[in-house]
Amino acid sequence: MDYEVDLDPTHSVIRLTVTAKTVTIELAEEIYRHLSEATSQGGPYAAIYDLSAAKKTTLPTELIRSFARRPPSVPMGKKHVVVGTEPHIFGLARVFQMCNEAIGSEFQVVHTLKEAYDIVDVRPEDFTECLIWPCVTPRR
Repeated sequence: MDYEVDLDPTHSVIRLTVTAKTVTIELAEEIYRHLSEATSQGGPYAAIYDLSAAKKTTLPTELIRSFARRPPSVPMGKKHVVVGTEPHIFGLARVFQMCNEAIGSEFQVVHTLKEAYDIVDVRPEDFTECLIWPCVTPRR
């Protein structure tokens, strides 16, 4: 599997970690479906979408815009933060953010995982429940 999803149950934060080097439409759709299922009960959840391992994507900008118009896989209500270290991944996340004005300040795009943890006010070791396997030890 090219991603994992874990939960900080104390602070109700979902963390998606993409481990694939390339984000494809198939991977994006699979993640959307699994996150939607995982967050259909409970919540509201804050979310960290860690794309720092992704080096490239095959997703065109127009597809990112259409994704922004769909209902979010993790319902809004708390902060959501995307981590993109590669300039084009970061840029596409910003396109997503700009295309969905309704998400406003609850949705942010940052360069490092540490920034995301600070925004959501959690620590790596807080993520103790694996929702979608495989989960590994906490990342810093």
